[in-house]
Amino acid sequence: MCEKSYANLSQLARRIIATATAFTFLCQNLAWAVCADGSTFPDGGFAIGVPPITIAGNWSSGTFTGTAGSIFVPDNSVFEHNDTRQPVTGGGHNWVFDQGSTLCKETDTGPAGGTPTAWAIPPFTAANCVLLPVVKRGPIFGNFADVPYQGGTITPTCNPALLSQPSVPNPANTRFNQLGCAISHGVASTSQTATTFLFVAGIHGGLFVLSLVNVANPVGGGDAGKIAASTDFYSDLPLGQKLTDAAVSLEGMFAVATSTRSPAIFACLNPLGDPGDPSLPIDPNFAIPPASRVKCMSVGSNVVAPRTTTFGPDNLPYFGGGTLRMYPGGSAPTAWPQCIFNGFVFPPPSPTTPIDKLKAVFNAHSATHCGNTQSTKIGSPLGGSQALISHGSYMYTSPLGGAVVQIKVTIDPVTGLSQYALRTYISGLSLVTGLGVADDLLSFMVFSDPSGVGAAGREFITKLPLCEDM
Repeated sequence: MCEKSYANLSQLARRIIATATAFTFLCQNLAWAVCADGSTFPDGGFAIGVPPITIAGNWSSGTFTGTAGSIFVPDNSVFEHNDTRQPVTGGGHNWVFDQGSTLCKETDTGPAGGTPTAWAIPPFTAANCVLLPVVKRGPIFGNFADVPYQGGTITPTCNPALLSQPSVPNPANTRFNQLGCAISHGVASTSQTATTFLFVAGIHGGLFVLSLVNVANPVGGGDAGKIAASTDFYSDLPLGQKLTDAAVSLEGMFAVATSTRSPAIFACLNPLGDPGDPSLPIDPNFAIPPASRVKCMSVGSNVVAPRTTTFGPDNLPYFGGGTLRMYPGGSAPTAWPQCIFNGFVFPPPSPTTPIDKLKAVFNAHSATHCGNTQSTKIGSPLGGSQALISHGSYMYTSPLGGAVVQIKVTIDPVTGLSQYALRTYISGLSLVTGLGVADDLLSFMVFSDPSGVGAAGREFITKLPLCEDM
């Protein structure tokens, strides 16, 4: 994508976020402090032992081990195992990063045709559980025995009405929609029908992407919703980096990978392919490239190895609470993603073809221009956070200890800098190991380990109302 269109995309993204923020505040004036289930967020946040959260382990207690969080994956299922005698799925499943079993699509259990009352770890199958290969030189895949620690998903959808036409650009089109329509070749899709791409890392391999697709011919008693259909490996990253965490940006332009044992920050450009300028029609011959053809490199470094990595609502990468700029966002050369090519010497531009700076720097593998991570209001890269996730306009983090903090993230429409509003969401927990939002249950899920040592099958899950009302 050319430099000019990249700048236009950034400006469009800021306008969209600013509009969404204004709409959010309008809605807040109409219904302040109302949670998704109709309840009211308590003053000072939820607390263990205080109604409605009388006990910590109110969901699937004693099921999981060392859980690093969960991800809701939308799919076309209705009933668990396509069986009306089992609970409804709410249009998707929760995939849990469990270090005792592995990453699996959890089974909803509960009354026939009713709301699930618990999750169960399914029997291991390659369709519903993920083990990554051990990668050797070549790369050569060894046994599938690597358990992913944390990861992220993107489900590019397509609204054909937003696409640009020849000589008729549509300013409402986005890179996300351009990517979704390029993948589907212009066929309309929703998050329930489109392919979900799951980015994960293996400490004995590297960065992988899995395609999650709906079961082609669902049958009663069989798999419901999306299953793992394929796995691909980003071989342009050097081996031996002990990667544990992966995330993907909101529009699919970057995948990042980090390690809980190393400070290096790695990134891959256009991990699902470059869909082209959103102001131009989609390429009818677009195809997702093999991961081996995607350019990847180190882009910066953490002050200390982070415990978690994610992209925030502002589409900036966060590493244990820190990010790659003290004042995140904006258009300065040191801001993301401009920092990736900050200081890079470009070849002379062509009179007819503008320089795509990101492609040029990745093609040259000119690394680490972003420097070190900096502290933010979300947290310090020195102290970091035990868990960090993003959902809608919010982020959730757990500093070391038994509390979870909710952060409303907005973007200043003038400066482009990220703004944060914080409040304590829940307190009184034991060691928090992971977080998740179960969209099907309209709930916020907190995974904690009362043993403090990762004892098998000892984890508590605290299910809370989802209150995104700041």
